[in-house]
Amino acid sequence: MIYDDCEVWSWKATSKVRLTCDVLKRRLLPVLLSGFVLLIATQGATLAQEVQLKLPEFVSYRQLVRIEPRSLQIHVFTIHDVKKARFEVVAGEDPDGEGEVEAMLSSPRTLAESVGAIAAINTAAWSMFPDPVTGKKSGYVLGGRADIQGWILSSGKQVSPPQAGYWSVILDRSGRAMIEEIGTPKVARDRGLDPQWVISGFRGILKEGRVLVEASDVRHPRTAIGLNGDGTTMTWVVVDGRQKGYSEGVSEEELAKLLLEQGCTEGINLDGGGSSSMWIRDQRDALRLMNRPSDPTGARPVPVILTLVPQ
Repeated sequence: MIYDDCEVWSWKATSKVRLTCDVLKRRLLPVLLSGFVLLIATQGATLAQEVQLKLPEFVSYRQLVRIEPRSLQIHVFTIHDVKKARFEVVAGEDPDGEGEVEAMLSSPRTLAESVGAIAAINTAAWSMFPDPVTGKKSGYVLGGRADIQGWILSSGKQVSPPQAGYWSVILDRSGRAMIEEIGTPKVARDRGLDPQWVISGFRGILKEGRVLVEASDVRHPRTAIGLNGDGTTMTWVVVDGRQKGYSEGVSEEELAKLLLEQGCTEGINLDGGGSSSMWIRDQRDALRLMNRPSDPTGARPVPVILTLVPQ
């Protein structure tokens, strides 16, 4: 069946929830969420067959398919009660201890599997150090030596310090999430921040419901995190891009407006391009790549991810 201006219904625990998916001219079968299991079937490389996802009751996943203003595949993962969730920030191996290299590029699947993640997304941008043998930058390869851009705090350990120009997602000890620009360690101290964990991205794109970024024709695959006003609901969004006729990507402004549609008032643009990836554990206990990354080789290795893990 082909749906026009379709409405998709799901059942979450004992309540019926209405989900909309805009104007579709692709096949999108109804979504069934019963207890802790989500059953979804769509067209596309990563979800060509029926998939059963293993999700806690306070979490939901949706795939939105749009043809206006261009072909878009949008993946939305919402944690409806942050205080019920347990997160882990997972970084690649640090090869030189106190040296300049902060992490090695690793498979996001491998990083997520190392903590038994329910779900995961890529996070911070990074730059590459030259290979110690050849003196050349190694590119986006496993084992590449990375300098992470922005503040990363994982299990009480600072992987990368605050850095001017990069915004952060912070979960404090009370269980409240926030998105702030923390440019130096002094700013963090002056604000009295006591975070459980921190991840960073590029700039904030949404603040108190106001879009912070200008309109642009620069469209890429994107990864974002959004929060509601009191920091109790967190939404992860991955938009595929650079794939004409399938999903062509969005600008930062369009990304901010997508977060607004999902009920967010705060938002940050994380690393995008070939790094954008979302992973969710299925009922067979395997991590499944939910989106279709733009690199022909698949999901790009990254230095750090954010995961949702079992309690």
